[in-house]
Amino acid sequence: MRKRACDACHKRKIQCEPAHPSCDWCKHHGLECTFDREIRPRKRGVSKKPSSAKLSRPSPNASEETLTHKLQRLEALFTDSLNTTNRAGTPFGRMSGPPSASTNAFSPSQDPGSQASPSPVFGSRSSFGKLHFAGYHLGEISSYSGVPHFSLAGREWICSRSGQVPVFPTVWDNDEVDHGAPQLDKEDVLPPVDEPSLPDRAVTDQYLAFFSTSHFRLVFPVLDTVLFRKIVDTAYGLGTSVSHEFVAAKTCVFAFLCMVTLFVGPESPVVPPVDGDVMAAKAQHLLPAALRGDFTLTSLQTMIMLTMYQLFAGRVQSSLICLSLACRIMFMLGAHTLANPWSSSSPEARAPKLLRRLFWLTYNFDKELSLRTGQPPCIPDEHCDLSLPPNYAQTQYLDRSMQIDLDDETMIPTLPGDLGLTLIKSKTCQLLYSAEALRKTDAELLRNIRELDDELEKWRLSVPLKHRPALSISRDVGVNQALSEAHDSVRTIVINFEYHYLIATIHRATGRCRAWGPHNGPVPGEEMKGVSSSLALSVEASRSTLLFLRSALPVLLAPEVFCMMLFYPMSAVLTIFCSILLDPLGPQAADDVVLLNSAPEMIKNMRIKQIAKNEMLQLKLVEEFITELSRLSQCAIVEAVRKQGVMDTNG
Repeated sequence: MRKRACDACHKRKIQCEPAHPSCDWCKHHGLECTFDREIRPRKRGVSKKPSSAKLSRPSPNASEETLTHKLQRLEALFTDSLNTTNRAGTPFGRMSGPPSASTNAFSPSQDPGSQASPSPVFGSRSSFGKLHFAGYHLGEISSYSGVPHFSLAGREWICSRSGQVPVFPTVWDNDEVDHGAPQLDKEDVLPPVDEPSLPDRAVTDQYLAFFSTSHFRLVFPVLDTVLFRKIVDTAYGLGTSVSHEFVAAKTCVFAFLCMVTLFVGPESPVVPPVDGDVMAAKAQHLLPAALRGDFTLTSLQTMIMLTMYQLFAGRVQSSLICLSLACRIMFMLGAHTLANPWSSSSPEARAPKLLRRLFWLTYNFDKELSLRTGQPPCIPDEHCDLSLPPNYAQTQYLDRSMQIDLDDETMIPTLPGDLGLTLIKSKTCQLLYSAEALRKTDAELLRNIRELDDELEKWRLSVPLKHRPALSISRDVGVNQALSEAHDSVRTIVINFEYHYLIATIHRATGRCRAWGPHNGPVPGEEMKGVSSSLALSVEASRSTLLFLRSALPVLLAPEVFCMMLFYPMSAVLTIFCSILLDPLGPQAADDVVLLNSAPEMIKNMRIKQIAKNEMLQLKLVEEFITELSRLSQCAIVEAVRKQGVMDTNG
């Protein structure tokens, strides 16, 4: 029979030596042992002193309880650690900003510590990036045109510098509307498609002939004419009775027709009118059935052409969804690891060559959109063969008369922009705007900026002088020689825009540096000199963007890429505006205001063909927005002069 401890010894958890009338402890304290406590029945199967076997193999319930307890403790410690780190100002530390702002050193993709910005999960909606400048977090950048939705702290900073309350277009000020797309009337919404039917075969053939003879076929090599004719035959019920192949081909033709409508302008050969939005709606109606079977080149072409249509129409969010599907199909087909297909001249090599061209086209769109929106890229570089096509650099800038055979669709692709520049874009996203990059110290960030700047300069020097972007463009610049040739103009303009935007984006990353310190003045020292000079390069590159656009307008024949190109001047306008507010008495501030005043007219002149209704709304918003930025910039200069006069009087 088990000995029972008295109440006093049991309460104190000491060994009880029973004796009459009291145990040893009670006897020494003049007490009498009592046994009045309630005795609780012991749980079956649980012993007070478990055996060694039970110690080595605890019960499942006990293990789960222990693991849960440990996880809860670790989670609590991790949360406390983050909170402590935030207060201490280390990797997640606070970056001082305008009054009442809680601004972190985070940019385009995330800013979990900012009280002035919406939650990255529930508040992002169509705001894809965040606007940082010289240590200030000013708000979110819209996905639609690059126009920012300024945060409360950003507006306070603008007001403090200009002495004026900013009045932006209503659609951007309202927190309840989607800032990523224009508001359309009810009649603009496409009706549901019940029975998608292709236009007459003759219409499709005319559009194919138009695309095959245009220079856009080289810039956007989304199809091989020989192989695509087989797709058209299948779509119109020739040569196959397989239901899935028929649906996939039909979807691809709809996607092709909507894409080509983007390239049809006043100077284009006469082709029957086709409504691009209707063709896109029909393609999307068939898409679930078209993607239900095996994925083929036809599937990949369909998704890339839909990506292009949505992107060039200004629907960035829709284009991102189409692009993500295109990337997955491309991976399944192995295009990302395909060896050099241009070494073979056999007819069987047409499909592999097309597949590799589609990889580079997809890669180009992926990196461009990632850099613009701040969202992670879909294509990880480490999983791809990124060796450029043989003699790529030598073939990209040949004059039209020097190229061997422009009608050969199996040649090395031209593509929009330059693949060498695209590879630098990818490194910029990784080194400066990835989640890992957001935790870098100022020294690490500046080192990466220098590395990317050196690499970008090596690329610039590799471009033939005729097409080479200038480091900086003067305000009296003339038309570039390459722009006098229409077939070269789009490519040269895009390369110049991309170069100056990339320079601005690389050096604008210094806006997250902690060296800016409290905004009663930057932290002195060599590190601050590097940060300031980097910011100056970003502003100068933005000036060059607008000046180059002004010089290129007389020969700009690219209405089909209007929404793509609009992003560059809008980004430049924002950087120049912030620069004026930061230093309104600077030597170039007055000239910069004049440049801002000319921006709306330049942007309107970018559009040549008839403007669609959504583009008219977009242009109106852009014009109103830039006009307000110009007004605030002028007010900032006046306010700075007034404050300086007061100081001189008091001094």
